[in-house]
Amino acid sequence: MIKKLPIKWKLTIWSSVLLSVLFISYNLLQYIVIEKWSVSYEQQNMQHQLTEIEAFLKEKSIRDPSELQRYDHYFATINEKNQMIRILDEKGKPVFTVSHSVPSSWVKPKKATSLQYEIVHHYEDRLLILRSPMTAFSGTIEIVRNMETFDDFRDTIFLVMVATVAGAVILSFLGGSIIAKQLLVNVQAMTNTVKRIKKNGLNERVPVNDTNDELAQLGKLFNDLMDDLEQSFLQQKQFVEDASHELRTPLTIIKGHLTMLNRWGKHDPNVLNKSLQSSLKEVERLNQLVHELLELSRAESEAPNMTEWEMVDVRLVMDSVIRNFENVYADYTFRQIRSESAYIRIVARHLEQIFVILLDNAVKYSQESRKEIHVSIYQEDDVAKIEVKDFGIGIPQADLPYVFRRFYRVDKARSRKQGGNGLGLSIAKRLVEKYGGTISIESKEGQGTTVVMAFPVVRL
Repeated sequence: MIKKLPIKWKLTIWSSVLLSVLFISYNLLQYIVIEKWSVSYEQQNMQHQLTEIEAFLKEKSIRDPSELQRYDHYFATINEKNQMIRILDEKGKPVFTVSHSVPSSWVKPKKATSLQYEIVHHYEDRLLILRSPMTAFSGTIEIVRNMETFDDFRDTIFLVMVATVAGAVILSFLGGSIIAKQLLVNVQAMTNTVKRIKKNGLNERVPVNDTNDELAQLGKLFNDLMDDLEQSFLQQKQFVEDASHELRTPLTIIKGHLTMLNRWGKHDPNVLNKSLQSSLKEVERLNQLVHELLELSRAESEAPNMTEWEMVDVRLVMDSVIRNFENVYADYTFRQIRSESAYIRIVARHLEQIFVILLDNAVKYSQESRKEIHVSIYQEDDVAKIEVKDFGIGIPQADLPYVFRRFYRVDKARSRKQGGNGLGLSIAKRLVEKYGGTISIESKEGQGTTVVMAFPVVRL
């Protein structure tokens, strides 16, 4: 039944139960200690009286129990309220009794061979009995004390404890409810925020107070998570819109050509050839776009498989890529400004893919007047840095924060002419970050662009 209750009531109930158990245990322990102490205290008093009586009998040299009647005044004097002093002969029969509110019929006489204590009950009265053999003559002395006064005191304490326990249960329940409410303020705020998110969208956030407790940290973490989720949602939405746009353009062109051919162009060889060439070009664009989308998806979703990581010399991979580019782009100059060996842990084909993307962009956006690409590889502290610099059209400052977004192109007309889809830098960024690296871009419009990457170095 408790499992189905809200956590607020669970906290309230369990805190109340815990506090009640602790309070009851404390009161019970206190009650037992008082009980033991009072009995021990009474036993000490009775033993003190026994010692005093023994000393008196020894002083008076009493050898016969019949002589005790002469000293009844003494015994009446030392006898306390609610107490009886009784002396038995060697056969266990009472020979002398002095009593104050304790009838002798309440306690059956019993011969003792050693000092002993006993507690008996006469209806509601509790009697503490001390029995000890006499040293002055053969016989037994009994001291019987009625614990009525103490029992009344004990009962009063018990009632007070019961009242305080009841009060403690009520206060602990109220206190537990208040504490649970205070503890769950942020949790309730999160619940309300989730409801608002469900109703209004991802722009809602949890109000977080200035405290730095665990629940406040949970609220901040929830807000950070919602920020990331909203950003991811917006990026995904933008991705779908951009992908739809990119796919729609070549499909529209292909459809237009096929419609034209179907109506009248299939009997005209020139129109047929022109349409087929255009359609094949658009199909190639579609194929390249799909390939890049798959690469981007793989770069974002695949978890790093550290068993495939290699210790790779960055310079050797860059040299290989530059040689390939020099063969393809013979009219471009690829100059290595600094070329130092730097070892990093990465899958070699991924590092090669990153270099291909960066060099390909540098070539595409270089100016006709200066077809030159500068590459630098060097170590700085425990970091391997790679710079790829071109002297092309550059990137406006307003566009720099967005260049790593999918399908983002600064010069859309030129990008389409060069065959770009705006996915290369997104793929490069995901791959760099997968291996613990960073990538950034510095650029001035009309002066060129520099891409800077940094990877942790592996010490040999």
